[in-house]
Amino acid sequence: MRDLDGDTRAPDVVIIGCSTGGPAALAALVPQFPPDFPVPVLVLQHMPPGFTRPLAARLDRLSAIAVKEGEDGEVLRPGTVSIAPAGLQTLLERSEGGPVMRVWPDAEIPSAYVRDEAPLYRPCIDITLASAVAAGWNVMAVILTGMGKDGLDGCRRVKAAGGRVLAEAADSAVLYGMPRVVAEAGLADAQAPIARMYEAMARLLGVCPR
Repeated sequence: MRDLDGDTRAPDVVIIGCSTGGPAALAALVPQFPPDFPVPVLVLQHMPPGFTRPLAARLDRLSAIAVKEGEDGEVLRPGTVSIAPAGLQTLLERSEGGPVMRVWPDAEIPSAYVRDEAPLYRPCIDITLASAVAAGWNVMAVILTGMGKDGLDGCRRVKAAGGRVLAEAADSAVLYGMPRVVAEAGLADAQAPIARMYEAMARLLGVCPR
């Protein structure tokens, strides 16, 4: 995989954030990933505890790429989509082998990552993006359908660190809230409807679209 635009490093991890309408959006997007996708993918979906494991199982059945619910201490690998477990917060830490998932209850989250959204969203997209940037990972953030502004602060951090941001277009988002605030803040390198989101990601990653 080539570097992006010469001076920009290729991402170490793709982080996809979504809320209302997210499961359907993921069912349209994740099956487009090839089994050898060269960057680890982490999905943060706002949903009640206990629902992310069935979501991961359903997406795995639909997809050529492996999909699983993420676990504390897991090293994120290329060729795998990990779904952050609902009801908890997910941080990414540094290791030689790749980004490491750390899964925490709210009460144990280091104070540096606590955001206004944290009591509302578990997992909170802003918390995960902030931790990934703080750990030195180069991030591609993809913000899909959802209400509110979770992901906005995290995308600011991603852009400030030289990463890339994509936002779902209004014409496919069930709720054009989270992607709208990212786009209106001037943070999105590209916007695309969900049917063309993988194509937009592949173009920015420098990999061949399917």
